[in-house]
Amino acid sequence: MQELKTYYYQQGNAVRKEESYARPARRLPTREQREWERREEAARRQRITDRRRAAALRRNRLLTGYMIVAVIFTVGMLVGYVGLQTNVSSRMNNISRLESQLSSVKADNKAAESRIATTTNLSEIKDKAIKDLGMVYATNSQIVYYSVDGSDYMSQYHDIP
Repeated sequence: MQELKTYYYQQGNAVRKEESYARPARRLPTREQREWERREEAARRQRITDRRRAAALRRNRLLTGYMIVAVIFTVGMLVGYVGLQTNVSSRMNNISRLESQLSSVKADNKAAESRIATTTNLSEIKDKAIKDLGMVYATNSQIVYYSVDGSDYMSQYHDIP
């Protein structure tokens, strides 16, 4: 809002007179002086506005820098997270593949055990060991018993007879 300056003192009915006797003599500004004052005021306001804009621009640049750093940090975190998720899913796939291999190997072992169990006859093995190889059952004098004192292992210092 523009302030209106009055340089006249009203005296009488409608007569305007210069304010010469109310205060010490002061001349009224000319049109050029008033224009110059207006231009100076506009220039002063423009300088203030320019300073405010420059300060706002500096703040905006700083804020933009912070935002860019935050976005880069967030993108880095997301890329890392996606990498971890990919790593976890590939490991899970590897584990499931190994588990399926383990189950197939176990099934093959059971099948081989049952095939071996059905093809061998223990009585034939016993007869062959006794008759052909001359093996005999151990006698009571050949059996040695060891006692373990509450421990689940035993130290051997000499050869067993």
